[in-house]
Amino acid sequence: METFNTKYGFITLKSNEEYIIEPYRQGKYWEDVDLIKLKSYIDCDRNILEIGGHSGTSTIAYSTFLDKGKIYVFEPQSEMFDILNINIKQNKLQDKIFSYNQAVFCFNGKGNMNKYTLDGSNLHEPIKDNNKILNYGGMCIGGKGEEIEFITMNSMNIDNIGFIHIDAQGSEPFIFSQGLDLINKNRPVIYYERPERRFMNNILRNYPEYENLKDFDIKKYCIEKLNYKEVFINGENILLVPC
Repeated sequence: METFNTKYGFITLKSNEEYIIEPYRQGKYWEDVDLIKLKSYIDCDRNILEIGGHSGTSTIAYSTFLDKGKIYVFEPQSEMFDILNINIKQNKLQDKIFSYNQAVFCFNGKGNMNKYTLDGSNLHEPIKDNNKILNYGGMCIGGKGEEIEFITMNSMNIDNIGFIHIDAQGSEPFIFSQGLDLINKNRPVIYYERPERRFMNNILRNYPEYENLKDFDIKKYCIEKLNYKEVFINGENILLVPC
């Protein structure tokens, strides 16, 4: 592992990360341009829900944007979850960031991560205990990999959510479909990655019983039902802001 002293705090990452580690080796910060744009949409006194926390790079940055607000971050990969907790601890943020080793999805129960990453150079290498260059951010649920616990947004006992960030590799429609109670109650700003078909197809191969949820469109729901608007941040992600 490698540790970097950044503008937002200390960041530790696996040395064989394919993409995320490179900016830090160059003295930069992963997705810092987007983080700076998002800061103006984050209420410093409300809580953040982050789904797909990875090693905590955005989590640590978000913590510097908050005053009274807390961060509740979910990360299913055990290796990434361990590194996330290293980053929380070494920045002394245990009272501000609360981490959960769970995957947010459309039901509560047990399941699996995929055995292989679906993005990056080494697509057919088992991700567990592998020292080859791998994109740990290219993992999704489904397959015969690590056993994990699923939870829905609606079943979370978290209040005063002002900002939701979801980067869940194709799980986004499934997550949002079972998160409307939380969204309706809190009316948070929502930032999420556009679901990619390759990840979604892998999820559906392993959880075909939830195919009816794959087309759920949270942007349409929020704009038509909750009077939200879309704000451009970049071409890969969508930012929804309540009016």
